[in-house]
Amino acid sequence: MTEGPLLIIAGAGSGKTRVITYRVAYLVRECGVSPGQIFAATFTNKAADEMRERVRRLLGGDCAMPFAISTFHSWCAGVLRREAERVGIARDFTICDEDDQLSVLKEVFRGLGLDLKHGTVTPTQARWEIDQAKMRLEGPEAIRQRKGDPRRAALYAEIYEAYQQMLRRNNALDFGDLIAEVVRLFETDAATLDRYQEHYRYLMVDEYQDTNHVQYRLVSALARKYRNLCVVGDEDQSIYSWRGANIGNLLDFQAQFPDARLIRLEQNYRSTPVILDAASRVIARNSQRLGKTLWTERRSGPPILTLEADTDRDEADQVVNLMAWLHDDCLVPYRDMAVFYRTNALSRLFEERLRGANIPYRVVGAVRFYDRKEIKDLLAYLRVIANPHDSMALQRIINTPRRGIGDRTVSAILALTFRENLTFYEAIEKLRAAGQLLKGADRKLCDFVAQLKDWAQRSQKSSIAALLDAVIKETGYIESLGDPESLEVVTRCENIEELKNAVVQFERERTGATLTDFLEYTALRTSVDDYDAEDNSVSLMTLHCAKGLEFRVVFLVALEKDIFPHVLAVKQGGIEEERRLFYVGLTRARELVCLSNAMSRWMHGDASWSPPSVFLREVPRELCQPVNRTALSAIRDELRKSAPAQTMAVPKTHSAHRRTGAEPAGEKMDAGVRRTQWEVGQAIVHPTLGRGVIAGVRGSGGNQMLDVQFEDGPRMEFMARFARLKRTEAAE
Repeated sequence: MTEGPLLIIAGAGSGKTRVITYRVAYLVRECGVSPGQIFAATFTNKAADEMRERVRRLLGGDCAMPFAISTFHSWCAGVLRREAERVGIARDFTICDEDDQLSVLKEVFRGLGLDLKHGTVTPTQARWEIDQAKMRLEGPEAIRQRKGDPRRAALYAEIYEAYQQMLRRNNALDFGDLIAEVVRLFETDAATLDRYQEHYRYLMVDEYQDTNHVQYRLVSALARKYRNLCVVGDEDQSIYSWRGANIGNLLDFQAQFPDARLIRLEQNYRSTPVILDAASRVIARNSQRLGKTLWTERRSGPPILTLEADTDRDEADQVVNLMAWLHDDCLVPYRDMAVFYRTNALSRLFEERLRGANIPYRVVGAVRFYDRKEIKDLLAYLRVIANPHDSMALQRIINTPRRGIGDRTVSAILALTFRENLTFYEAIEKLRAAGQLLKGADRKLCDFVAQLKDWAQRSQKSSIAALLDAVIKETGYIESLGDPESLEVVTRCENIEELKNAVVQFERERTGATLTDFLEYTALRTSVDDYDAEDNSVSLMTLHCAKGLEFRVVFLVALEKDIFPHVLAVKQGGIEEERRLFYVGLTRARELVCLSNAMSRWMHGDASWSPPSVFLREVPRELCQPVNRTALSAIRDELRKSAPAQTMAVPKTHSAHRRTGAEPAGEKMDAGVRRTQWEVGQAIVHPTLGRGVIAGVRGSGGNQMLDVQFEDGPRMEFMARFARLKRTEAAE
């Protein structure tokens, strides 16, 4: 079925990505639909990249035209650059991330005379209110008329209005604007809407249960003419209401399109029957469901493990010891294990225990690559080169690295921006033209502006990679970081090298890409987009970050009352979404789930008794087994049978009988320390510093230090576990 509305309810692990990609390929190959007439929307750049690649492989050489398979934000950014004049913005607009939004709001607060820290409203609260309003397509006036405290509503409206004015003054849009402005364009300009309806006759939306009101309005407008709308979703995985997602968009699809055909995808290709049975029986307690029965052809698999610890520290110890045992005795690579928790704060103990055991790990959803200071600094230079009126970026780099432009000068510039409604760049030009700056400050600003203009001219002809190199060298940015032998500076330099790699790769993959294209790409990346499934590390993440991922072994930790289900989430929206979140966690696992809780947890500066989560009681007892010798013996046999052939030859990387704390349920397992035996004279290679030789070794275990003499001259000392050194043959 290719014509008319279609609703596909796709259960967890049922292959919905495959369904979408095969549908796109079928439309092109069998139905003769032009690739340019298809728009498929998904929620992460990673998913969009994967879908595009799959479609290309399916079609082979049959298709040279690029597909519109992207996130809503990416697609709308493209529309706005094409239709900029109709919207009243310039084509080279900047996309603000959350940090930029806060920077703008802090300036708004100062301009309105509001207290940044102790006022009635904080910039963070204002950002949330504005984001929510934009999802509802509400402007400042709608906020002002809202029921409740009229003074608070009036204050939010005033902040919102000033915030929007500052964004427009700086030729900038935030994430909410990207979609809202396109919807307003389509709903007020019939000719433009008709043009896009003719262009995109076939629409597909992945994860439809996660769409919010403004996305719903966008899809409805585009689909109104030809009604060839296929949506794929799962009401049991709707977990983002806090960011505006409306499960009703999926549940009410057939009411919106009475002639819609409904297809259920119920075969699961990921999890064992035990895991599916547990997840299905838990989620059956929810009332907001269209209903489905997941099944699989896989064999039964091990029971769900339960682990009840005395304290939160004991819980972390037992989980980490169990990971070490799974790795050493069951041959499960670290990359196939994940720890899920309800809130980010719960990661600390697990990070400490993993570090103590020398088990590699990464925290998914923490600071993304493009949010690291050195990366944001260099991207700010590129943003100003592309858009001189980007005040947020210009303020960031005006004295980074230090070029002698003092705080008094910056304050004078800022004061003029508020007084005369100017951008930061315009204020600099006006102060200089009026001769209102001290001679030294004027000369330094003159040099700075001249350098920006020179880069802007060169950007028209040079590659993005060459431009970035010029900025790094001509600003002396790397030299400004400090001691080149310190671990912090080495790490920052490695990040800068990785940014260069990202630019080169971007330009190779996108012929004719512009600087604006690259900046848009970096602005719309998320921390989940940077997730690397091949990195052999245990993954730590919140359950919200886990959606869309899968692992052989999953640990759901801190399953206690008021933590999960979260007490505030239950108060605000009931328990059903929290149960869906638990269901998502269970269905990420392919083979083994371990559910853990602690009877006592340190919270708010005090240790308190923690009753078990209601979700632990909802998992059928007959599907569970406590962690004990019998259970672990059976699991070892199960996991070894299912281990990929290449892992069978992998030697253990933990030294015998290294312990990190309490043993899981009395089992004596070797948590161990993952380490390489380094020796003096060993030839090594470092990813940034190149080849060298180990000149000295001192200490052992997690505190072992290496003295390395590099071929290019520097002699540096590293902590072994952080050094990123690899053995290599001696240079000839």
